Amino acid sequence: MKNIAHLLNAVLIIYAFLISVEGADAAFWEDPFERESEEDWQHKGEDSVWTVETGFLKAEIRAREGWRAIFERYQFITFPGPYNDFTITLENVGVSRAKFGIALAKYFESTLPEIEDEYGYYLFFTNDMQPSRDGNLFIDPGQRWSTPELQEMVLRFKDGRFQLSADGESRIDFTDANFDQIDSIAFVLAAYITEDVNVGNAWVENFAIDGLAVSPKRKLSTTWAHLKTDADR
Repeated sequence: MKNIAHLLNAVLIIYAFLISVEGADAAFWEDPFERESEEDWQHKGEDSVWTVETGFLKAEIRAREGWRAIFERYQFITFPGPYNDFTITLENVGVSRAKFGIALAKYFESTLPEIEDEYGYYLFFTNDMQPSRDGNLFIDPGQRWSTPELQEMVLRFKDGRFQLSADGESRIDFTDANFDQIDSIAFVLAAYITEDVNVGNAWVENFAIDGLAVSPKRKLSTTWAHLKTDADR
């Protein structure tokens, strides 16, 4: 009973603070991967397994068949999009026999009935960068580096401008005017599966995103969810 009273008091204090702020507030969100949460992430795909183990998010390819490309996502859903003017930081991130990193997607609605709507992606891997359409991989040579593991990977986006740095060094800085916003943010695990290589592994120790535009109502509900989870442990 005391725990419930404490939580209610905390929420009332937070709510009183939030309603004094007009419009949206910029939020910082971090996941040290100490527990799995269906409220924070959602797996998209059928050929990989994602788990939270000892402070790491780990992914493993478990393809049902070979000789094809796979494109698996672990989508950020704590705060729904669209997103703009944010910075993503990954710590201790790596991959073995696959590609792993962050996918930023924009939804493009077609104005012609004969052309289907589609998602455009920019895929920022630890050792590669590639564009993609509707999850189809390898449509462009991209840019590549010999770094399957990184201590820190930082990705910034604002008004169509993408900036990527790895272990303190700038790698990419470009602008795509078609990407006025980002509609989804996700981890991405990709590989081309053959009969000889059908297992890939990836891991990341920490994920943080700064600059999310969050309404006071949404921020309150998220704060309450985290407080309640902590109390239930």
